[in-house]
Amino acid sequence: MQEAIHWLNDALDTKDLVIGMTYYLVKDGSIKATNGRLTASYPWPHDGEFLVPGKEFEKVLARMDEEPKIIVEDKKIKIRTEAFRSSIQTRPATDWDYPGIEKAQWELIPDDLIEALRKLRPFLSENATQAWAQCVALEPGWAYASNNIAIAGVQCTSLKNIQALLPIWAIDFVLSRTANLSHWAWSDHYVAFGWNSGAWMRSQLTVGKFPEKAATMIRQSIHENPTQPVTDEFRKAFQQVAELAEDTLLIFRNRIESKFGQALVFSIADCAIPQGSIASAWGAKFLLPVLKVADYWAPDAWPKPAPFKGQNVSGYVVGRRM
Repeated sequence: MQEAIHWLNDALDTKDLVIGMTYYLVKDGSIKATNGRLTASYPWPHDGEFLVPGKEFEKVLARMDEEPKIIVEDKKIKIRTEAFRSSIQTRPATDWDYPGIEKAQWELIPDDLIEALRKLRPFLSENATQAWAQCVALEPGWAYASNNIAIAGVQCTSLKNIQALLPIWAIDFVLSRTANLSHWAWSDHYVAFGWNSGAWMRSQLTVGKFPEKAATMIRQSIHENPTQPVTDEFRKAFQQVAELAEDTLLIFRNRIESKFGQALVFSIADCAIPQGSIASAWGAKFLLPVLKVADYWAPDAWPKPAPFKGQNVSGYVVGRRM
């Protein structure tokens, strides 16, 4: 039981605004949860049918030292072990009525999809102004992401016959549960993922389209040849400053510099600089994900977008004006 609850917990809503979304549904050998954006199910090898408030159910089960017995009664369940007992009020199972995966056309998960999602997740925006900026865009042969400052792409040769915006919440759910992930399915409006255990997750796809200009630039980025290596030493020096920086970070020929409150911080590092300028300027939080995946980049392209390339990932990042 604990394993099922832990696996499902992220699919449960935290606000009791819609009937059933803060409840677990136990029915037909599975336990389900939904928050309106995604719905998930996990095998439940115990008899009975009930709709139980999630918060109370989780906290009671967490205090059970052994697998409890659950007795289903009218409008409540009783949960028992030798040393601990509880009863929780329930609702009719009919109060939980959300789409499942009955018509899903399952396919094996492409070998390169999960790695693409893992590499592109740091490039998604926390700002929902542009819906596509919180999604990884999938199309035949490619996966794209952008936070409006950096754009990045991964070639996925196994992706075929798909055009979809996979939202950040579905990506986070999947990436934290990759063990035994085996299948997926999609339609024009939803995507589903399936696990060997019989568990599944379904999420609505985001309506819209990734900007074609950005997609074109990403596809072109694989032909760029940035010459500045991102060595372990450079990456460490950059992170020391960037993780303190409040906003803009300056890269000089021999150091990386920024401000943190009343402090000025810098690390010693060799780096190319633009012709005719003593330094280049960057948004620290936008450059961080770039230099985590890049093996090479071109800071001397500043103030134009700087190309970067890593292991099957490439793109551009835009700097700041000084």
